[in-house]
Amino acid sequence: MNKLLIVEDDKGISNSLKLYLENSDLEIELFHTGKWAVKKIVEWDYSAIILDVNLPFMDWIEICKNVREQSEIPIIMLTARTSEMDKVKWLEIWADDYIEKPFSPRELLARINVVLRRNFNKEEVVEDENIIKIENIEINKSKKTVKADKIEINLTKNEYDILVKICEENWNVVSRETLMIDIIWYDKYVYDRTLDTHIKNIRRKINNKNLILTVRWEGYRLNK
Repeated sequence: MNKLLIVEDDKGISNSLKLYLENSDLEIELFHTGKWAVKKIVEWDYSAIILDVNLPFMDWIEICKNVREQSEIPIIMLTARTSEMDKVKWLEIWADDYIEKPFSPRELLARINVVLRRNFNKEEVVEDENIIKIENIEINKSKKTVKADKIEINLTKNEYDILVKICEENWNVVSRETLMIDIIWYDKYVYDRTLDTHIKNIRRKINNKNLILTVRWEGYRLNK
C-alpha cells in the first residue's frame, strides 16, 4: 500500500483528505507544520508528499529544499496562489505537480495516481543485464530464478519465460499470439485457455495480482 504524507495546517482540509484518501486504499499520515514533516520524511519511505504552500514556522521553499537534498519523492503542492510565475517556479524547481484551492478530493486523487504511476515506472532497477527488479519481484536471468518479497519461488519453465517476456517489454503489450507460439509453442491461442491458466498461476505465486494487467482481446503487459 502506498503511504502518503500530507502537510497542511488547516485541520479541516487535512482530516477530510485523510478520510477520503484512506477510503481509496492509501495510507495517510498528517502533519500541520513543516518543521516536523521534514524530519519525518527523512525517517520514513513515503510514496509522495502533499504539501501546502502557506505553512507556519517554515517556508515551503525551505521544506522542498530539505526534502530534495535527501530524496526524489514526488511532491504535489496545494496552493491558493494562481500566478503563472508561481506555477513555473514550483514545477521547474521543486514540485512534480500542483493543485489550486479550492479543489475536489477526487481531482487530487487523480493527480496522486499520476505521480505514483510515474514514480513506479522509474522503479525498475537493472543492476546488470541479467537482473530485473520490478515492485516486489526480482528475476535473475543467469540463474533462472525468481524472488517475490525476497523469497525464491518455484515457477514452471513456461511460467518463468512468460514472466520474463512481459517484464522485458517495459509496459508494452505482449500479444497472446506471441506468448502462445514463441514461448508455449502452441498455435491454438485463439481458443485455448492454457495461457490464462499460466498467468493466473504466476500472479498467485509472485503474490502480486496487480503486476500483470490483462489487455482484453490483445494480451498482457505490466500494470502502470
